[in-house]
Amino acid sequence: MREKLTKGPVVLYEQMRVKILELIREQGLKPHDPVPSETELARMYGVSSRTSKEALLQLAREGVVYRMPRRGTFLAKLPEEGGTERERSPLRIADRPTVGVLLPDPDEYVGRVLQALTEGLAERGFEMLIRFTSGEPEKEDKMAEELVQRYGVAGLIVYPGRHDTLNEVLLRLHTQGFPVVVVDRAFREISIPSVYHDHFRGSLEMTAYLIERGHRRIGYVSEPFRGLMSREDRFNGYTQAFLDASLSLDLSLVHQLGDTHTQSGEEGKRLAAYLGANRDMTAVVCSNDYVALSVMQVAHRLGMSVPNDLSIVGFTDFAFSELLPVPLTTVEKTALELGFAAAQMLAELIADPSSRRPPLVIPTRLRERDSVRAIGDSNI
Repeated sequence: MREKLTKGPVVLYEQMRVKILELIREQGLKPHDPVPSETELARMYGVSSRTSKEALLQLAREGVVYRMPRRGTFLAKLPEEGGTERERSPLRIADRPTVGVLLPDPDEYVGRVLQALTEGLAERGFEMLIRFTSGEPEKEDKMAEELVQRYGVAGLIVYPGRHDTLNEVLLRLHTQGFPVVVVDRAFREISIPSVYHDHFRGSLEMTAYLIERGHRRIGYVSEPFRGLMSREDRFNGYTQAFLDASLSLDLSLVHQLGDTHTQSGEEGKRLAAYLGANRDMTAVVCSNDYVALSVMQVAHRLGMSVPNDLSIVGFTDFAFSELLPVPLTTVEKTALELGFAAAQMLAELIADPSSRRPPLVIPTRLRERDSVRAIGDSNI
């Protein structure tokens, strides 16, 4: 045991806070290294777990550490000398406060989300500074730092790239209490204000829709999961539909694509081999509309008719989905609701940075078109 702390003019949890800072420096901890637990600290310094917990909570409020449910406490970044507050006055455009918006490469869906963000933030009295990150974590960190430190934005809305962890700068800003809202993504291991769609329920309802129409041999084609919560939730919704219907699930009908949706080259050959080897498969659930388009094109090359030989469904409802030769039945992710909800959440956080905002999950909608046919007796 180290030197035991005793009651005196400085309250115990503040003494404990100072000792934790000394311990961090003494052990040479680096950002994201684990910090001793409440129980370990209590035993080391002869205090109660409640005292050590209060000290860690205070350090979390200061942005020195961050706490992750069921994982422990980790070092964020020691405050710089002179404090962490920005000396720069917050940026104002046309005498309105400004927020930063980080977006991946623009596509049709991102454009619709941006439209909703623009309108939603304007209604609440904010201007925007927009940066495109190409979905790269390094760019997200660099641009977030620039927007906060150089331009002094009042908050950030972040539409992350295709990665499964929260970036270092965004994590630090969040743990320091800076208003950050994540759009279209959730991270299982940290609670951060976020707005995203109910991917699980949407996929479950779509698969159940196929089952109700008599399909039993239903495949699933997806981009690599890679720990992305949205992709995992869609697959879990697919499997849950089989459980709910008391049907057996054949995992040999699950196919993961590579990094591209191309129908040519090796990727196209793999997809063709998957469809060719499963000619008894009557339907395929695709993780998004681009994947569904790839499956449609490869099926056409194999001489398979959609939906007569193979029913195909997607997820997202891009504009092209209803313009295909066979309009695609899909799950609609409502971009306008997503953007307006994110704008509202950020405005509330800016008004009260200490408030807690649980993730907001937005329902999806099934868009029934022509790519599914009913077969046989649909009674389960």
